[in-house]
Amino acid sequence: MIVLSNTIAQTIQPGQSLTFNNVVMHTGCAECHRDNTGYVLLKALGGIYECSFGANIGSTAPGDAQLSIAINGSPILETTMISTTAAAGDLNRVSSDTAIRTCCGNAGESITVINTGTTEVTVGADPCLFIKRIA
Repeated sequence: MIVLSNTIAQTIQPGQSLTFNNVVMHTGCAECHRDNTGYVLLKALGGIYECSFGANIGSTAPGDAQLSIAINGSPILETTMISTTAAAGDLNRVSSDTAIRTCCGNAGESITVINTGTTEVTVGADPCLFIKRIA
């Protein structure tokens, strides 16, 4: 299991991923994270993982801010989180949960949280990415 966070707010361009500078908890060896990156490597062949993300987000201008959990850089559509703000700097709470299965012949699939919208997204300090192998 791994729980990641970030101690400072970030502005993420479209297509970029959120980075994490704080490992809140890490047990076992089914997941791996390189400090100050946005990637979590899922190491179990044919493993099933629970993945949850939550944060306060907004856009740098009035409108929609959009994030998704992604596997190997491809957004998982059912995890898309959208926050509509009335003014730049407004933040709203978003979250998403999903189950992910790694391929039986391919270890090393990676999880990121990416900006899948068309505007810059502001992510407030202390987002939380939780990943746990469940099978």
